[in-house]
Amino acid sequence: MTKLSSEVSPESARAFLKRSRFIWHQRFELAPGVHTPGLHAIDELFDLGGVPRELDGKSVLDIGTANGGAAFLMERWGASRVVAVDIYPPDRFGFDQLSSFLGSNVEYIQGTVYDLNRLVGAQRFDYVLFWGVLYHLRHPLLALDEVCSVLAPGSVVEIETAISDDELSSDAGLPVARFYRGDELAGDPSNWFAPTVACLEDWCASAGLQPEKTEVWGGGQGKRCLLVARKGPGPPEFARVSYEVPLRAEPASH
Repeated sequence: MTKLSSEVSPESARAFLKRSRFIWHQRFELAPGVHTPGLHAIDELFDLGGVPRELDGKSVLDIGTANGGAAFLMERWGASRVVAVDIYPPDRFGFDQLSSFLGSNVEYIQGTVYDLNRLVGAQRFDYVLFWGVLYHLRHPLLALDEVCSVLAPGSVVEIETAISDDELSSDAGLPVARFYRGDELAGDPSNWFAPTVACLEDWCASAGLQPEKTEVWGGGQGKRCLLVARKGPGPPEFARVSYEVPLRAEPASH
């Protein structure tokens, strides 16, 4: 049993869950044998992505942290620094209460993925989690450029997102994305784009992220994908082939 987990008894964890009044988005082990009531199982994504349970000395960035389940677990597994980012204040999903209850040192930053460089400064991370965020963004390529820029060379990002392969039928093999002008995806007007798997892989490659593993599950509008990618060497591909270079992009060498 790891130190962080062993400091919390099952009895105290059950009492904490009983008195909690915030939104539970994630399901994860709060104490031995005691899991939070969220619908989204964090352990399943860790298993699909092959994240090691020994992270001694590694730095981690969790984008769209919500309850902070992934961030707290990676701290539990020995990560030396864990930074959690979300657009909401830390009390919306109870991150502040959970952090205090667990005695955690995870750093919480309120902000957007489009502003990662300013939010984290010069820090470059060994692992970046980007789960359940991409399809909520109006500017997914800009977000992927920012994610790539805060990765250390050769480091790993895990991207989990809705995909549109089943909706697009015969076009599912093409690198295209479905745009949702209103609430067509799951009745949620905060959903904007769902790429096909081929599109997600091409988006990543263009942004300088080399896809290494892709897992797909579900069906229809509930179809999801987890893509594991590694930051490639040198400037991102788009900076070598396009005249459009965002301000923070690494310049192409000539």
